Amino acid sequence: MNHPVLRRIHLSVVCGLLAIVSGLWAAESTPRERLSLDTGWAFHLGDDWPDALRLDKAGVSSGPASPGFVDTGWRRLDLPHDWAVELPFDPAADRNHGYKALGAHYPGNSIGWYRRTFEMPAADAEKRVWLTFDGVFRDATVWVNGWLVRRHESGYSPLREDITDVLNFGGANTVSVRVDATRFEGWYYEGAGIYRHVWLEKTSPLAIAPDGVFVRAEFPQNVPIGPATIRLETTVINKRRSAANAEVHWTLVAPDGRNLPDSCASQTIAIGAGTAAEFHGETRIDAPTLWSPETPQLYRLITTVSNDGRLIDRQETTFGVRTIAFDPQIGFLLNGRRYEIHGTCNHQDHAGVGVALPDALQEFRVRKLKEFGCNAYRTAHHAPTPELLEVCDRVGLLVMDECRLLGSDSENLRRWEEQIRRDRNHASVAIWSIGNEELAVHDTPQAARAALAMQDLTKRLDPTRPVTYAANEKNVFLGINSVIEVRGWNYHLGPHVDDYHAQHPNQPIVGTEQASVVGTRGIYANNYERGQVSAYDIEWPGWDTTAESWWTFFAERPWLSGAFAWTGFDYRGEPSPCNWPSISSHFGILDTCGFPKDSLYYYRAWWTSQPVLHLAPHWNWPGKEGQEILVQAFSNCAEVELFLNGVSQGRQAMKRYSKLFWRGVRYAPGTLSAKGYDTAGKVVAETQIETTGEATHILLTPDRTTINADGEDVAVFTVAALDAQGRTVPLAQNKVDFTLEGAGKIIGVGNGDPNCHEPDVYIASQARWSRSLFNGLAQIIVQSTRSAGEIRLNAASDGLAAGHVTLTTQPSTPRPSVP
Repeated sequence: MNHPVLRRIHLSVVCGLLAIVSGLWAAESTPRERLSLDTGWAFHLGDDWPDALRLDKAGVSSGPASPGFVDTGWRRLDLPHDWAVELPFDPAADRNHGYKALGAHYPGNSIGWYRRTFEMPAADAEKRVWLTFDGVFRDATVWVNGWLVRRHESGYSPLREDITDVLNFGGANTVSVRVDATRFEGWYYEGAGIYRHVWLEKTSPLAIAPDGVFVRAEFPQNVPIGPATIRLETTVINKRRSAANAEVHWTLVAPDGRNLPDSCASQTIAIGAGTAAEFHGETRIDAPTLWSPETPQLYRLITTVSNDGRLIDRQETTFGVRTIAFDPQIGFLLNGRRYEIHGTCNHQDHAGVGVALPDALQEFRVRKLKEFGCNAYRTAHHAPTPELLEVCDRVGLLVMDECRLLGSDSENLRRWEEQIRRDRNHASVAIWSIGNEELAVHDTPQAARAALAMQDLTKRLDPTRPVTYAANEKNVFLGINSVIEVRGWNYHLGPHVDDYHAQHPNQPIVGTEQASVVGTRGIYANNYERGQVSAYDIEWPGWDTTAESWWTFFAERPWLSGAFAWTGFDYRGEPSPCNWPSISSHFGILDTCGFPKDSLYYYRAWWTSQPVLHLAPHWNWPGKEGQEILVQAFSNCAEVELFLNGVSQGRQAMKRYSKLFWRGVRYAPGTLSAKGYDTAGKVVAETQIETTGEATHILLTPDRTTINADGEDVAVFTVAALDAQGRTVPLAQNKVDFTLEGAGKIIGVGNGDPNCHEPDVYIASQARWSRSLFNGLAQIIVQSTRSAGEIRLNAASDGLAAGHVTLTTQPSTPRPSVP
């Protein structure tokens, strides 16, 4: 069958039959089981067993590491879990970590133990079993049945071990984890505990290696015109005691769910006992659907492994077809066209839950970013959780995937390799960052060599994406900057940027970190002693400028590629420019709950094409009648006219990438309004702010009215104080008590106030959940159980009519889990 057309028809038929057989086999039995190990853990805060780790004998341990230890008095909980968010605030604690009573000065709060017991069926005795922790902060020691399995220091990289040899098949098994959060890695809140998912994975002894699949699309000259060549790589490990033949087969599934029988490949290799082999294949997609943040279309790769005609492993990998590049003169290119990066840097904590975010909360945050035109996310300054990348793939955000630390030592390179292998199939990941602001060394030849080692490793593992480093310096071409593929630019705007570009015209540049504009939501005057910073876009901490200044600079220089603003969300710790009582940052475009600050509307005006018109401040200023109030308008209209109680305060032209001020508006209660005009003088946008009355009632608004009854999904409720006319009262600070009925539970509360020291979490079973409003708003996060039905949330506050809302938990199949 040498004729190419006949050969292709034959291959199409074979691939189609194999896809059908694979699908039928997968429907009847799963050769690979990936089970959640998140539920049913016992937890104890404190370390009363300093000798639990035995170094003299194998399989011997004491205290909670011993399988016979009795933990009946310990607290029961499900993962993910962050015990730091449960701790009190202390003005003597570390400011950069949010003044939580954690660290070397708080030994009783800084070490915790987790234990989980489960049955392993005797039928699994011929399988290999892997235990994976996606993230533990920070220094984790793991035992299984008293055997030491791993000591793992990183708080961000995954911990994965084959635990088959120490399991009791047909009996009980106990995992014990000692977590030591005494030492910090970053200079921001990092949490404490097993704060990401835990998995138990069962495979055949002959199986796809962990993170062993890599799929990528290629086009001639990296321009997505015509068919896409699909490169396929799979690593198969043979943990049998004898050699085995393995046939790897790849099949593609289109974004609309259609199998693509013409796009398949296969390869057979004999693998020696105890070794691994790499399989390589190639196919194509004739008319691919391209992925972008605006059209996040995803393909699936089905990879199967067969031995002597029997299917023994099957894995699905989601990927996107798109091209990524930087041009030194044009900037960032997505799918062959210039694409301006409108990005934000983000840490991983959220109000109420700390760093232990449920998956649905990851999506909530990503969608909040997209609402104001953000199209890119920098994972500052560490490996992200996999679920964040999955949301960015599906919802549509580019990702700068960042390594926690610069270094070419074997351990750092191993972690970096694991991160790349884990994340390289994600369509959202557009650029790798090898580190951030290593100020003490980044201009040295040693740092240059370390950067080259990391960059070379990156290119070997993933030749499709560029590499950068976030450099906080000016026109300096030393050390890392002299060897890095894409120069990352943190702050330092001015003529030296143009000088650097002129002197190094062949090196692309991207704004890895800009802005650092500070502001407290709903506050319009500085009071650093109270931890409050004006939310007008006129404040910055000294190393950068306003949102208007930095974005104007970048927008006028396309070769800078756009940039990532510091930060999308406020985060715990690093409360610059304040200290105590501030316990969280003021840098966010959104606060810790995701409530918008006024600067959000600047970005929405210039990062989207929709008409935008927003006024600041609110219009409740009792006692300031007749005094001048600074009024600010964020808009992309050609002209804006301001009115107070129907009287024009003047009409101004809007300079591109700018904002407008009216400085002589004398306060009078009533209505502050504005009209936005296009270049022809037509009104294209209107907005108004009214002086409200006193708060009369509480309104609860969930982000969704139906969630899944899978024990993991969450609804995020906005809590607002309204006046009699249904307007949010911007000065309301009422304390609100919450009760919940039905198939759910409260897991956290917040209000976005960087100076609020009220608990985010109430761990006592009979505790009454409460939170004060901050400038009219608060947030409460409710999680489903595995029972379908209704959840009724009630909110009560002295002197106000109570709020009630009911949402539905719909029947849903929970993810497979270990009983």
